[in-house]
Amino acid sequence: MTCTRCDDTNWVCENHPDRPWDGPKACGCGGAGALCPACNVPGEGELPRMPEGFRVEVDKDGWRH
Repeated sequence: MTCTRCDDTNWVCENHPDRPWDGPKACGCGGAGALCPACNVPGEGELPRMPEGFRVEVDKDGWRH
């Protein structure tokens, strides 16, 4: 099943929330990504599904990048 908003990427364009943020049908306007309100709505205490390949990097001082 394909989410019509995000094209199953779980993320939409923050500026155009009816368009995918990533993938072959990505918006491409340069806006930030936002959780897809149709299919990536985490429950209380849950984390959202992140884009494929996403990773958090923390430097020696504890800053996240």
